[in-house]
Amino acid sequence: MAIRCDFRLVCCWLFAALALLAGVWDSAAGGQELRIETDVYVGDETESKSHHVTLFDSGTVYDFSEMPAQITIFRPPTATRPGQFVLLDLETRRRTEVSTQRVETLMAKLSQWAAGQDNPILQFSAEPEFIETFDESSGTLTLTHALWDYTVATVPAEDTEKLSRYREFTDWYSRLHAMLQGALPPGPRLELNAAFERHGIVPVEIRRTVESSKPQLRATHLFSWRLSRADLARLEETRKFLTSFEKVDNKEFLAQRADKGIVRGQSQ
Repeated sequence: MAIRCDFRLVCCWLFAALALLAGVWDSAAGGQELRIETDVYVGDETESKSHHVTLFDSGTVYDFSEMPAQITIFRPPTATRPGQFVLLDLETRRRTEVSTQRVETLMAKLSQWAAGQDNPILQFSAEPEFIETFDESSGTLTLTHALWDYTVATVPAEDTEKLSRYREFTDWYSRLHAMLQGALPPGPRLELNAAFERHGIVPVEIRRTVESSKPQLRATHLFSWRLSRADLARLEETRKFLTSFEKVDNKEFLAQRADKGIVRGQSQ
């Protein structure tokens, strides 16, 4: 009888431990997940010119673009290895890889070149200095300058870990965009990202006004702090693409996209 009681007691402890571990695992998995849906509008137009879904899962970020039909995968750098972007073209079923080291090196050269130009927008984008204000009651963040400003509606981030991951990805994506599209240095957007993390907030709507650029851009962002089953299925399909798509060098990959422009709110 005593043996039976002890056995039942052990079972109770075992089930309790398994339940606790399941809760910890679920919490850890949830801590890795984040979903952002982005639409970019030009001027006062009501029809989106660009739609992206960005999924964060287990240390990797997957960005799905509709125009063009492309997936960008980001693996962040660590203390032992550089980070990497993998670009997948869904139309040609080709992929290419770009290291964050290459992106960082080219961005340093671009900023150095821009700082020495006579064009004031180029100079500013290389070394931006904003006047920053944040209204905590309304969640409105502004970064202002005579040449360039942001007005952003924000909400509090769910936690600092996810906010840090969002900033890391958006910083690197902004650099990649500047490299691939021949855009201005990403300095202004990097300053905006730093402000998000500093105040513990994420953007709902970003309005960007640049003195020399018309029409202006507006980007809306919808954050979800967990992934759905449909999101997870999309990630599984993307992982299969990585093994089945033909790998080509950067030059060949970009040549096939030369005639297709991209408007990307998160990278501006």
